[in-house]
Amino acid sequence: MRQRKPKATSKPYSGTQAIVRASHILKAIGTAGPRGLRVVDLCDRLDIERPTIHRILSCLAAESLVIRDDNGKRYLLGDQIHRLGMVAASRLNLREICENTLTRIASATGDTVFLATRQGDDALVIDRRIGTTPVRAMPLNVGMPRPLGVGATGLAILGALPDKEVADFIENNAHRLRDHNVRPEGLPLQLSKSRKNGYAYSRGYGPPHLSGIGIPLCDRDNRCIGAISVTNIAQRMTSEHRREILTTLRDELPTINAKIRMLRSENPVFRQQL
Repeated sequence: MRQRKPKATSKPYSGTQAIVRASHILKAIGTAGPRGLRVVDLCDRLDIERPTIHRILSCLAAESLVIRDDNGKRYLLGDQIHRLGMVAASRLNLREICENTLTRIASATGDTVFLATRQGDDALVIDRRIGTTPVRAMPLNVGMPRPLGVGATGLAILGALPDKEVADFIENNAHRLRDHNVRPEGLPLQLSKSRKNGYAYSRGYGPPHLSGIGIPLCDRDNRCIGAISVTNIAQRMTSEHRREILTTLRDELPTINAKIRMLRSENPVFRQQL
């Protein structure tokens, strides 16, 4: 069992510390997905006193950065977070560059297509297209972050990073990966296969047991800034269908990569720092 750090006593703290704690709370809620987190969950994960978390959540809720679920017990990311994420993504124009391609891929494959960018240790979905055979319980929505290494987009992005960065990420995020049913110790071999194949394959993630193929998107300095994935239920991802998906992706992605590499690499979004 993971040992909890001693909690600091509740006392007045500087505005800078409050911002850092609010940032950690938002990240924790975001990585929890659509179920959100309770106050007790946040206390356990962040080692922050309950009164402090209550005060910060109240402020975040007043700014529409978090909301409560229907039962009032769990906190989820608010609409304002989604709006801010879309504004940040627009600085790179990645959605604009990829929007027609996403539509064509979804039409050609019949599957759901995701576009995600890297945000520190997370992959953030910034756009998606629902294919002609949609999954009723698709667990990933636009604006939802997940740890790198989770799902096809997360695997594709993580596999494009240097070995040292990958090792540091796995060491620092092992508990988050396990929360998403990903075995940290199995990731290096999985990433090695992804690099050899030129694409990432996530099999049976869920429920609802989704499988997907992801390919990284890189800037002109060959730094990974995001990924596109094609996802559907595992039963549909036969070897024949995977070949069809790869053919479609490989036909479409050279045009996208050419447009991305024409963008200014000085753009702050390319630096991938939170």
